[in-house]
Amino acid sequence: MKPNQASIYREIERLLEWTIPVADRLPKSVSWRELGGLLVRDLKESLDFVVLAFQTEDRLERLECLNGLVMRMTSVKTTFRLMHRVRRDILSHGQHAQMLDMMNSISDQAGKWLRKTKYLIAEERQAAEQPAVVQPEQKPELRAQAEPRQRTLFDDVEGSR
Repeated sequence: MKPNQASIYREIERLLEWTIPVADRLPKSVSWRELGGLLVRDLKESLDFVVLAFQTEDRLERLECLNGLVMRMTSVKTTFRLMHRVRRDILSHGQHAQMLDMMNSISDQAGKWLRKTKYLIAEERQAAEQPAVVQPEQKPELRAQAEPRQRTLFDDVEGSR
């Protein structure tokens, strides 16, 4: 699957398209403009992390990309929450709810992908630690010697002599 066909990529892209007009309506002060620029940058970098995670074959590299994605999306969510709390005229309650819906969808998908990758890495490490035991073909008389002998009533008698 191509990265731009994945639902998580499309969701982040949709959130970015939704965010740009919001960032344009921010107050003209330097701090608000900077905040809007960081918001757009974090969303753009989130798209980059998704692309990199899809393109890499190495699971550890994919894990790094997914951790980067989670970090950036946490920053985006925090920034939107701050904007809504400080200036209610920037994001209405409806817009805030719409943003949270998109964020929840993205975080659910990222969380599932992250858990699956961690599981596969742990499974891979466990398989590497436990070498496969291959039983060589043995002659019947050698196999009988290798198998533990069952105890009989006479074992105690033989041991007492």
